[in-house]
Amino acid sequence: MVVDVTDILFVNKQVLYAIIPVIVIGLYCLMKSRKKLLILSRMVVAALIIIALASPYTITTQTISDPHPSITVINDQSSSMDLFNRSVADAVCDSIHERNPTSQIRSFSGDQSPIGDKIMQYARGNDHIVLVSDVNSNYGRELADAVSVVSRSNTTVYVVAQTPTRNDASVEIVGSKTVIIGNKNVFGIVVAQAGTHLLYDLVVKVDGEVVYQSEIDQNERIKVRKIPHTFDTLGSHVVSAEIAPKGGGSDYRSANNVFKKAVYVVPKPEVLLITDVQSNLRDIVCDQYDARISTHLSELDDTKAVILDNRYLDSLPAGEIEMLQDFVGDGRGLVVAGGDRSYDRGGYLDSEFEKILPVKSYPSEYYGRNDVVIVMDVSDSTLSDIIVDTGVTFLDYEKALAIYMVDDKEFRDDYVGVVAFGGDAYTISGLVYLGNDQTRELLKDTIRTKTPKGQATTLDQGLSLAEEMLANSAGAKDVILMSDGNIDEGIYESSLTVATRMNDKNVRLHFIHVMSSPTSVRSKYEKLADAVGAMYYPTTYPKSININTDQPDAEPTPTPPPEEAGTYAVSVFDTNHFITRDLELSGTITGYNDVTPKLGAKKLVATGDGKPVVCAWRYGLGRVVSWSTDNGNEWSSSLYTENNSQLISSTINWAIGDPRPEVGMVIEADDIFFGESSQVTITSDTMPSLNFGGSSLDISRIAENTYTTEIDLGEQGVYYLSDYGIAVNYPLEYRDVGMNPDAEKIIQSYGGRVYNESEVGMLLSDVRRKSVRTVCEPVDQKIPFILAALALFLIEVIGRRVREIMRKRDE
Repeated sequence: MVVDVTDILFVNKQVLYAIIPVIVIGLYCLMKSRKKLLILSRMVVAALIIIALASPYTITTQTISDPHPSITVINDQSSSMDLFNRSVADAVCDSIHERNPTSQIRSFSGDQSPIGDKIMQYARGNDHIVLVSDVNSNYGRELADAVSVVSRSNTTVYVVAQTPTRNDASVEIVGSKTVIIGNKNVFGIVVAQAGTHLLYDLVVKVDGEVVYQSEIDQNERIKVRKIPHTFDTLGSHVVSAEIAPKGGGSDYRSANNVFKKAVYVVPKPEVLLITDVQSNLRDIVCDQYDARISTHLSELDDTKAVILDNRYLDSLPAGEIEMLQDFVGDGRGLVVAGGDRSYDRGGYLDSEFEKILPVKSYPSEYYGRNDVVIVMDVSDSTLSDIIVDTGVTFLDYEKALAIYMVDDKEFRDDYVGVVAFGGDAYTISGLVYLGNDQTRELLKDTIRTKTPKGQATTLDQGLSLAEEMLANSAGAKDVILMSDGNIDEGIYESSLTVATRMNDKNVRLHFIHVMSSPTSVRSKYEKLADAVGAMYYPTTYPKSININTDQPDAEPTPTPPPEEAGTYAVSVFDTNHFITRDLELSGTITGYNDVTPKLGAKKLVATGDGKPVVCAWRYGLGRVVSWSTDNGNEWSSSLYTENNSQLISSTINWAIGDPRPEVGMVIEADDIFFGESSQVTITSDTMPSLNFGGSSLDISRIAENTYTTEIDLGEQGVYYLSDYGIAVNYPLEYRDVGMNPDAEKIIQSYGGRVYNESEVGMLLSDVRRKSVRTVCEPVDQKIPFILAALALFLIEVIGRRVREIMRKRDE
């Protein structure tokens, strides 16, 4: 056990100011009185009492090593583990218990895998959990949430991965439950396999008729095939997908080879398009919806959404704007398409109408391209534990900080690259645009899985490689260094030379110093930052860092008018929204309205420079979308053709919300997996009455005109509540086959690791290494000051008493 003590700190620092009047009064009395020793002692006593009142304390840091760390092994024996050799899992559990007798083995079985719940249940803090599982959590708390929560109490989660001894394949259909008649709908057929190769026939049927059939040779773990279909009749329909392995291909289960999806087709919802021209937008709206065309707002009672096409603010009287505010606030939708007479060109700025929109009609600030290089120290010294309650290494903390920065919205319009140094410097990732979700996620995964290559802390080589990466950058340049600060004198001098050269080239440097605990001693790393005028950020786990790469002296550059600017590539900015989910967007526009998203709005589609093209938000109970390019006549014709046309359809569909008519009784329920109960929501003006299976359902009111009930449907198949279909498929446990491909990045993000069954010894070594933990405790230091004051006072009193006795004796 190692103990470290910090300098004296104070809870109530302001109390210390009381020493000033004590000193002033004491000095005055010293000048006026002959009893200088008495006054001086009383000054010291008063000062000591004031210091005690300020509540002094020190921080005692104890590094504790546990020779028998607390380990809980969670042995997953659920149905999905039938694909693995169960004797291997038992052998792993026995091996861990044999080498660490204090470890506990916990098992669960059945047709559910509540792995997140089990982690939460068995985590006790300052311990270790080993999952012998496929890590496909399908019930209860999400795996990532559970691992994140227990990591805060210093519980580390590990996984022992196995190789499936049997192959198995599952099929699933993803897509909308409620669709509009006559509209093209795309359903995703997801086929997953536990192994690495499968040859199978895929047959997709709609109401029993084959609409797609193909032989597929799949080498990927998961393959998604998109099948388009247009329904031409109303009511419930059933889409089914079936896979049939062939060519001697192994398939452990047949139950998960068939999937059915109940789809409810509704009439085309009524929308109002305000326009006075023919356009691509008008063609799509008239084809896919029950469209009314007008040049002004009119009766809106049965209208689901209003679409404004390139309208001047002057063409919208105050009464119509108020009508739109009420219309959207009550739960309807609004789409505002741009052009040369709208937004920044239509007088929207600071108007009552603009209050409804998710954007402000002035140019979003663009300071030019900003290139950022993150330089990570991956030398051997970063593999040592960072001693702040976690057991994670310095490198783990660097990775977490780098991922945090890549995920920060402040970097979404930047180009970011990553360099590592430790021995020879090398490139982890070249400069990539973080405005693209897929690129950003790929960069995060690359950082997360990066392991050290070198030994020495060669900071100079890391800086040189970053300088080379930024050599051809035309915009602002920033370099963010992350290191534990262990650099020697020779590296300091060579790094200073490179950093000075970069500083002369207007490269802004940011030094992040990851430390085990705060210190007042200046390291060479900090001195290097000071020498080149760089920003210096000392940090300890688990704090985050806010890096500002804005250009304080630059003037925002408004984008040139679209007619002068040329061509702009557009891409999806946020893939997690209904409008852009599963959207394959590939097109260019020649112009747009320069707008700025409001706080709370979501930027969904943007140009290469980050300028918003599609933004959305909620206004009251309704939905509003800003489509800040035109109707396809001048600037954006490519967005209305082929696959790109899904963007405008999804935009209008999101604005519409529920496309079903608001008359009579409206039933809504998701398809379910076997073993689940179906939650049904009913919208009705009166208390509904429904029968299922020959008995009346127990219906409860949960809001105005909204009711709910629950149905246990039983076996697999398609069931009908009134005319509304609900499909019951195989158990959810059978859907995710093989090891969870996302498990490694989740576990590593919180300090854990994934091992194979032959690496149990390495796992236990890592557990013991990470069982060294630091306990920081405040130690109250008032008593020494009080005792010192009391002792000094008693010495002074005793001294005076002795002198009096001696004087009387002499007399």
